[in-house]
Amino acid sequence: MVDRWDQLKGNTYPDTEAAQLAALETDETVRDYKRRREAWASDPYRPIYHMSSLYGMGDANGLCEWQGRYHLFYQFGPPDVNRVHWGHCYSEDWVHWHDLPPALYPDTELHCFSGQCLVEDERVVAIYHGKMSGNSIATASDPLLLNWKKHPNNPVIPNVETNAYEQPYNVFDPCIWKEEDGYYSISGTSTNGWIRERRRSASHLFYSKNLSHWEYLHPLLIDDVFCDLGEDGAVPNFLPIGNGKHILLLFSHKRSARYYIGEYDCGTHKFTPEYHGRINHGTFGGGMVSCPSATIDTRGRLITIL
Repeated sequence: MVDRWDQLKGNTYPDTEAAQLAALETDETVRDYKRRREAWASDPYRPIYHMSSLYGMGDANGLCEWQGRYHLFYQFGPPDVNRVHWGHCYSEDWVHWHDLPPALYPDTELHCFSGQCLVEDERVVAIYHGKMSGNSIATASDPLLLNWKKHPNNPVIPNVETNAYEQPYNVFDPCIWKEEDGYYSISGTSTNGWIRERRRSASHLFYSKNLSHWEYLHPLLIDDVFCDLGEDGAVPNFLPIGNGKHILLLFSHKRSARYYIGEYDCGTHKFTPEYHGRINHGTFGGGMVSCPSATIDTRGRLITIL
């Protein structure tokens, strides 16, 4: 039986903002969201000032600013569908959030797992991890980022076979940025074995001129000095913060959200951390500060949602 969520996979929306907003008024999924939010508005345990999904919410992904709106994507599982999608919402003030139809649906992958977005002049590029596939690309350029097109070469960074020490590299949660010579992406993962007490946090660097063909360069970072042995570097965000410094914001499946601050050499494409900090000071589990998604907006502010 074809599920309603699968039927939505090929939907396209108009290209103008006014037409898109009008189409959303009668969109079956958005109307379902609205009914549920109205029914649950009196629930004292529902967040008021924080975005929450109506069907379970996983990692925050792809936070970005596009044409005057802030867009947030997130992992969620539609009802009766055992595959993870990217949910989607937007805000104009960081307080009031508006539900949009799901952005990414799994097809060649089992699940659409974590990733981040790059905003260019004419489009937004999303990179995400496809479970049992690899890291994939999708792009959108319409006013509300409703019409996403997956890259025909997906997964553009496929999974590779690794040995017991996770060599040559693992393909996992990615982020993406652009330099003068092309695109760069890191795969946030670990090395030296899957055993959590022994592995080291790793961020593996890839390069592409055109988003289609990617080559592995080297680790941007391998660490068990600043962080604990056994931590990984999932859901990475790598962004400049001024004065020649970059921040590598990520998530550890042992100690939750954390970050590095240091210098990034654009010539060698090496990152030298100078400081490590924790956003969560407990262990992985209930009540933790979870997976971050970050962006630099048009006002120059580094904004993070966790």
